Parts: sequence; structure tokens; C-alpha cells
Amino acid sequence: MARPLHRVIADLREKIEALASQRDAAIAERSAMAREAEELRDQLDECREQLREARMEIDFLTVSHRLADSPANLISARRRVQRLIAKIDRCVSLLKEDADIS
Repeated sequence: MARPLHRVIADLREKIEALASQRDAAIAERSAMAREAEELRDQLDECREQLREARMEIDFLTVSHRLADSPANLISARRRVQRLIAKIDRCVSLLKEDADIS
């Protein structure tokens, strides 16, 4: 014997509601995952910047130690390297200004 139409409709309504609930949960989960992915990208960018700065510091210290023959000369060597870097930065700025004028 066939099921009554109202019972078939009620069963379909329950299934539709269950699927809609699952869809809403999936949308919410996707949004949460997208936010988490964005936060992780920001953290990765921050870590990359910290790594870049750490590598620059390593290079700076390596050059300073090569220039200094003793721990007492290390400070003056570091200052000398800093002054050279500042001069190079000024030269680059002047070159950029000159290129903008031309």
C-alpha cells in the first residue's frame, strides 16, 4: 500500500530542513576557516619579515666581526658599518631623486 501524500511531504520537509541545517553549518565553517587562513597568512608575513631582519642582523654581525680584530674594536667596527650603510642609503636616495627629475 502506498504511503499517504501528507506523510511523504512531511518526510521530504524533514530531509530539506536537515540539508539546510548542514548547508548553514558548512557555510559557517567555511567562513571560520577563511578567517583562520587570513590570520595565518598575516602571521606568515610577520614571520617572513622577522626572518629577513634576523638574516640582515646576521650579515651585519658577520661583517662587523670580520672587520674587528678584537672585542674592543667590535663596537667601532659596527658603528663604521652603520655609517657606511647610512651613506649608501643617502646615495641611493640621491640617485632616485635624480632619476625622478630626468
